[in-house]
Amino acid sequence: MRQTAMRSLLALAAMAVVLVGAPGAEANKLDIALGQFIDCPNADGSSCTADVRGYEQFMMAYAFGISPKLLAPAETLGYSGFYMGIEGTLTPREGSKALWDTGTAGNGYPDVMFMPGIHVRKGLPWSFEIGASLNYLAQSELVGLGGEVKWSLFEGYRHGFRGGMPDVAARGTVTRVLGQTDLDMTLVGVDGSISYPFGIGGMISLTPYAGFQYYWAIIRVEPLVYYDEENEYQQQQGDAWNTDGLPGPNLGRARLFGGFRFGYEMLAVTFELGWGLKKTWDTKKTDETASQEVEVGNQINISMGVGMDF
Repeated sequence: MRQTAMRSLLALAAMAVVLVGAPGAEANKLDIALGQFIDCPNADGSSCTADVRGYEQFMMAYAFGISPKLLAPAETLGYSGFYMGIEGTLTPREGSKALWDTGTAGNGYPDVMFMPGIHVRKGLPWSFEIGASLNYLAQSELVGLGGEVKWSLFEGYRHGFRGGMPDVAARGTVTRVLGQTDLDMTLVGVDGSISYPFGIGGMISLTPYAGFQYYWAIIRVEPLVYYDEENEYQQQQGDAWNTDGLPGPNLGRARLFGGFRFGYEMLAVTFELGWGLKKTWDTKKTDETASQEVEVGNQINISMGVGMDF
């Protein structure tokens, strides 16, 4: 059984490497192009103006698609448990076509962001669990490298009157976003979840779960480029076309989620639906722009994971 599990695990890892490493048929359509939020009517780069409102709205919607997902019940794996799986998330875009045309490098971008990846988790004593993930945003050069720590508060109370208590967990996550030259971005999140396992026939388990997450997209703009009126890529030259008008905001947002895990022997299949809540905020002030009110609507994402849990 152990050898079968290891062979399945290696096959799963090989499929994940292919899935994550293979670019989309039309690569780079979802790469971030913040320079397009700068309007420089003069060839020497003078008199540039920044669309801070559109920039922050786009980044809030974009960050939701790459934010970390739970894809697990509140219970941990146990001190000797281990999980490895391939996962994927679909996120329909939010905002106008013009906004996404401005914020991304490609024309004819997809209406849905797809982010596959590899997720591993290891159980620890005292109901703790650590994990790591590697995700790739299809049709871009963006890679997310994440880490997480989870603690299940009441795990193990399955005797007497406490047998009906659900599992409750708290988790913290950090994801570094790599592969984008226009900005430096880190996603920091905290979430709480609740779940309860149901046994079916002695070998099958069904564990529904739900929770609340709040995350911050910590953004710092790098020296940029911009696109001229002919949409031609222009390199920054000295102080020309500088983009100091774009701030480095910390964009926070709440997300509700719910799903279930189906388990059979060592196989674990997980489905999750996320609901990003509507938010209104004021843009960050810069030396060149005053704050403006901006709003992002509700967003959803649908995630699925298949892995080995033993």
